[in-house]
Amino acid sequence: MFIKEIKGFKYPDMELVRWFFKNKLNDLKDGKVLEFASHNGNNLSLFANYDYECIGVELSELHYQNAQYNFNHVLKYKKFQFFNDNMLNFAKNFKDICANVFLIPNVINFITREEFKNLLKNSRDNHLYKYGGGYFSFFFLRARSIRDHRYKLGYTLENGSFILDKDEFSGEKNCLCTCYQEYELVEYLKKYLNLYDFEVISSENINMKNQVCIKDSDIIIYGKIC
Repeated sequence: MFIKEIKGFKYPDMELVRWFFKNKLNDLKDGKVLEFASHNGNNLSLFANYDYECIGVELSELHYQNAQYNFNHVLKYKKFQFFNDNMLNFAKNFKDICANVFLIPNVINFITREEFKNLLKNSRDNHLYKYGGGYFSFFFLRARSIRDHRYKLGYTLENGSFILDKDEFSGEKNCLCTCYQEYELVEYLKKYLNLYDFEVISSENINMKNQVCIKDSDIIIYGKIC
């Protein structure tokens, strides 16, 4: 296998990699992972290396096709299934996946707070992750914070999100954007997923785009859900 043959992102989120090994997920037996916004399978490839059953949900048809290609023809994994679907619809319509690892990285900034809360509620109600009877699942979330350069870079909607009509550099012009503070994400995750034994991390980077310094600021929360 050659990295250059992979279509799209070449490697997983590095914060996810640290969390994976810190929590010894490489030793988890009968691992089953569900990822919303699975892109080209770059994060799931880490789990596939340790014989997890991998389930990815991706809205973009291009990223979905790249994931299928990468897993089938380059990485040659066997235990996977990708869905070209809106994660909001998926969480509402699918049942009893019972994954013991649940990932939501870098995507909830593109939906409203109400949609996010419904996503969490439906994921629990439909048993998309494993809980109850003494079982718990591992959870990883990455989201955009209010310290990000995109925060309020456009007009604000009544629901607190905003439309990025003034964003000329990130490639997200006219997209909906929702930024969060740490405390509110923790509150939502406790309320809807019974999050516990968790950590909260801030990740900030300065990138140059068209000779302009742009600050990317993310909130990372990982822990257990039951």
